[in-house]
Parts: sequence; structure tokens; C-alpha cells
Amino acid sequence: MARNNTNNNKRALMGVLLVLLLMGCYACYELLLVPALRGSTLIDNPTAKAITVGIDDKVYNVPARSFEKIHLSEGHHRINCKEHNITDQDLDLDPTAFGVINPTQSKYVIYNIIYSEKNLKSQFKPYMVEGREVYSMLGEPEVTTALFIPDRTLGKGNIDDKAPSVKDYNRLNQDYSFLTKIFRLNDFFDFYDKNNQ
Repeated sequence: MARNNTNNNKRALMGVLLVLLLMGCYACYELLLVPALRGSTLIDNPTAKAITVGIDDKVYNVPARSFEKIHLSEGHHRINCKEHNITDQDLDLDPTAFGVINPTQSKYVIYNIIYSEKNLKSQFKPYMVEGREVYSMLGEPEVTTALFIPDRTLGKGNIDDKAPSVKDYNRLNQDYSFLTKIFRLNDFFDFYDKNNQ
């Protein structure tokens, strides 16, 4: 009888430990892994002066030449930025909440970076980007001043994400893979000049 009680107590203790372990794993997943997988929502300020941005009922101070990482849900919001004459304007985070909020109405470039170990130069076409000739394989680079610029990769192509090297990038296609990345205009030209020689 005492042996049965001891076995039952061990089973109960093991069950409790298993539940605690699962809860700990879930907490680690929610706190550490999910934010890393989801991407980021950034209020960007590439200008030389600090700005104050109000979104819904929250105010963010964004220093010059930096960004503020924030958490917003997908959907409709209201934005204000006195320094750039934005007063109670619609801010729609759609189809994703991840990307760049651009209250300064600065220029950004959305560009498809190609990863390949093969020579694909013959497949690239020339396009004009702000008066410069730029080559691209998957369509024209997009220049935008939109108030919200969605991260089309949902977590790998925002301005705070460093473009991976060919060796580090997971290729699904044997010929090439690509990453759609958002750049500040000057950062785009720096990246292009460095990587397309």
C-alpha cells in the first residue's frame, strides 16, 4: 500500500514537473522566439532633427538619424507629427504591422536582393533610381515616400535588418533566391555600390 502511494506521488510530481517544463518552454517561445520571427515596426527619422510622433494615444520621441522600435497591431491608427505638419492623419498598417512608419516623408527604396552562386548578370535590366542607373533582376526598384512602408518579408527586410550574405541566406531555388529589402535612399546607394561591382 505504501509502495502504491509512493509510485502515485512520483507520477504526480513528474506530471507537475512536465506541466511546468511545458509552461516554461511556451513562455520562452512567446518572449524570445516570437518577437524575433515576427519582425519589427519602426518609426524612422533619417533627418538631422529630432521629431515627436503621436500614434493613437502614445507619444514617441525619435532622435535625429535613428528609429524607434514600437509595437502596433495591424489595422487603422491615427498619427501626429508637428515637425512635419501631420495632424490626426490616418495610418493604416495593412497587410502587416511590420515595416517603416515614415512621418518625415523621406525617400526609401524597396529592392530585391538576389542571392546566387551563378552568374546571372545577363538577366538583370537597367532602371533609373533618382537619376542613377541601377540594375535589377526582379523588377524595378520602388522609390516611395509613403507614410507606412510594409516589410514584405514579414521580418527580414526592414531597415534594422542587415542583409545576409550569400552563404548565410537560405536558398529554396537552386539557381537563386531573393530578399525584398527596405532601404533609406542613401543607404540603398551605399549598399548597391558595395555589392554590385
